[in-house]
Amino acid sequence: MGKLKNINKKYIHIGILILGIIFILLSAFHEDIWFDESYSVAIAKHNFIDIWNITGNDVHPPLYYWMLHIVWMIFGNQIVAFRLFSVLAIVILGILGYTHIRKDFGEKIGILFSFLVYFLPVMCTYSQEIRMYSWSCLIVTLLAIYGYRLYKTVKNKEVLKIQNKNIIIFGIFSIMACYIHYYALAAAGLINFFLLIYLIKNRKENTKLFRNFIILAVIQILLYIPWLWYLKGQVAHVGGGFWITLEYSTFIEVLSFQFRRQLDTEFTFDVHTIIALVASIVMYVYLLYRIYKAKKEKEEMCPGLLAISIYLLVIIAVLLISIFTPILYARYLIVITGLYIFGFAFFMAKEKRKWVTIAICAVIFILACISNVTNMMINYDKSNMKQIDFLEENIEPNDILIYSNIGNGGVIAAFFPESTQYFYNGEYWDVEEAYKAYGPGMKIIYNYDDILKDYHGRIWLIDSENCELYNAFPKEGIKTLIEPTKFNTKYQNYVYTIVLLEKE
Repeated sequence: MGKLKNINKKYIHIGILILGIIFILLSAFHEDIWFDESYSVAIAKHNFIDIWNITGNDVHPPLYYWMLHIVWMIFGNQIVAFRLFSVLAIVILGILGYTHIRKDFGEKIGILFSFLVYFLPVMCTYSQEIRMYSWSCLIVTLLAIYGYRLYKTVKNKEVLKIQNKNIIIFGIFSIMACYIHYYALAAAGLINFFLLIYLIKNRKENTKLFRNFIILAVIQILLYIPWLWYLKGQVAHVGGGFWITLEYSTFIEVLSFQFRRQLDTEFTFDVHTIIALVASIVMYVYLLYRIYKAKKEKEEMCPGLLAISIYLLVIIAVLLISIFTPILYARYLIVITGLYIFGFAFFMAKEKRKWVTIAICAVIFILACISNVTNMMINYDKSNMKQIDFLEENIEPNDILIYSNIGNGGVIAAFFPESTQYFYNGEYWDVEEAYKAYGPGMKIIYNYDDILKDYHGRIWLIDSENCELYNAFPKEGIKTLIEPTKFNTKYQNYVYTIVLLEKE
């Protein structure tokens, strides 16, 4: 009977994996992109050395862009392929619940882990972003798994061969974390620090392992030294740049992030925010209750507490740095969400009342369905690609494109990399090196004379809703072939106003 029950749990777990993978794929087959994704798409076509140099002047390390370049080499400039590559990371993350978490911590924790990976509302959206978030999440989670396995081999005094296997795998994921996202770097630093302290305390019983770990630490530092040249400048650039500020809304988004469909460009205290905030607070209260009960009943708590502690310590570290230069950004929490998920799965699994577990999972599933249905309605809306279709139907080989809003301009640049285009940098942002990602087709200009002086031919203006570019653009000797045509898209609510001019 017990064997049959165990088999049933395995089937339940496999069923959750299949359903979850289908679920996160439902809204992924579309070609819509927004500015951040356009940067990934644009930089993917560059070679490995150029990616290193270009992203060194942006705000992220290069590993994800290198990975995306490999996808580009295989599939070409295919938006759907790039998006499915992001989904793949979360597919693997959920499978870890079956292959790793179940093996290390038991059936129930493994099932809950896989369920939360696929059905937390935030995962429906950020599993699909053509950014480094999903792969960062997977790598940090694997780093934590093998860090804990290394800790267990020491505690259980297992043979050095097994310990060395775990330390090598741990080291690989550790340096990958350092090169994929700075929140992953923070997580890697904390996990390495905790392991180092533990090994120092037990060095007499594990002399060889302690020596090997020190060697690993030195190797990691040596491998990361080449990037230190860029690190300081990037942190300052993020904090003093264009989008990160530390406001009350930041803390609401940080608190409620895992239960949001996505973060809006501008914070609004709407129904979506309120539901996410309430759900998050309820879950945190429940988590504290389960920790209290586990302590009272003297149950095992170490793995869950470690995961939650690292998650919170990364946020605290980032918050402390943000006192000097703001780098606390809720969207980046997806990088450490695997730790959040494991912590909740670990303590939820201690719930003895089956109806409570079912009720929590049911609420999460309903919220996930609402999020995913919303995503499908947005992602597959026919308005999203009309501006691209319009340009493809009307653009000619010798035309040039000009835009002053890099948000929608970056999208156009990613779709038309062969066309000559110019970003009018009227606010003199320090982005010339970073925006080489859009090169060689896109160039940055600071006044219109740079291109109009000796140019004769057709000019496309890619404007935004208020038509500032068109209104300010020189009109002498220029006639309008296509009047301002507006395109409102559902995806990220981007607005494009497209004008065709001709200079005689």
